[in-house]
Parts: sequence; structure tokens; C-alpha cells
Amino acid sequence: MSFMQNNTYFSSISRTSFGFFMLVLIASMIIGCGEDPFYFTYDYSDAPSLPDISEAIETINYDDGLVVYIMERGTGTQKVTIRDNIFLYYTTFRGGTSRDNIVDSSYLNGSQASTQFTEIGTYQRSRGVGFVRGVLGMTEGEHRVIQVPDSLNAYGDLVYWNLTLDYIAY
Repeated sequence: MSFMQNNTYFSSISRTSFGFFMLVLIASMIIGCGEDPFYFTYDYSDAPSLPDISEAIETINYDDGLVVYIMERGTGTQKVTIRDNIFLYYTTFRGGTSRDNIVDSSYLNGSQASTQFTEIGTYQRSRGVGFVRGVLGMTEGEHRVIQVPDSLNAYGDLVYWNLTLDYIAY
């Protein structure tokens, strides 16, 4: 085989390989346009609905619009303070009280574990001062609903927090 014949032979193989590669690539793209196996969704189906706040055993109204509904008293003797590390079961409802308004929850994707909040006072910026004020004074096992106006939370809408204090970590 001369040099020219050899070069033509390899050029033909390269074109055939490139064509096969393109065919496989296009086929995989078309087949892959179905359901994305890496698409992530938030599943709040295990999160409890917001309880009926008219059944609260105590309601605390603040002048700035914060309202704390105590749904059930806790069994603990220690109260949450600004520097405590606490574990909460929580669900956040933004802009309304229906399940469609859930934006965050410790029950995310089937989790049954409480969520740790380290030094609860540091959450004033990320959750809002209303969240922190609503948690202060809780005892272990206590269940509260906190109604936080947009001026006191980080979400910019009226927010309801459904909270149960699991425990205070010392």
C-alpha cells in the first residue's frame, strides 16, 4: 500500500467511526429526554399539617405582630435560652396555612429525625428574629405554632412555624 492509499483508508475508518459515535450520542440524548434520574424534588408528605390554632391552650400576642400559640405544654424543666443548642421537629408554612405553602420541614423526604439548631440566637438572620423569639422559653416536648409577620422573618411573607421541641442539648 502506498502512502496515499493508506491515508485514504484511515480517513474512511475515521469518518465511519465518527458517524457511529454521533449516532450513539444522538440516540442517547433522545432516550435520555425522558425522566431525569438525577432530578431532585422535595417531598413534604410526612410533614404534619398546621394544627387548628383555635385549639391553643394559650395565645401570646406581641405588639409587633408576632403571635405564639401554645398547643401543648412540654414536660421538661429547662427553658430554651438564646445560646442553647436545640433539636426541633418543625414545618414552615409561607404565605398561607395549606400544605401547598410548606417551604421547609424537618420531615423532608420521609425523615423522622429532629433538626439541630446550634446556638438558636444565631438564626435571627437566616430564619428571622420572630422565629428565635417564638422558640425562646420552650420546654422539651412543648408544641407551638408561631405566626410571624413579614417584618420579623427572613421569608418576606407571613410565615407560620409548627414546632415541637425534641430536646435541649447541653
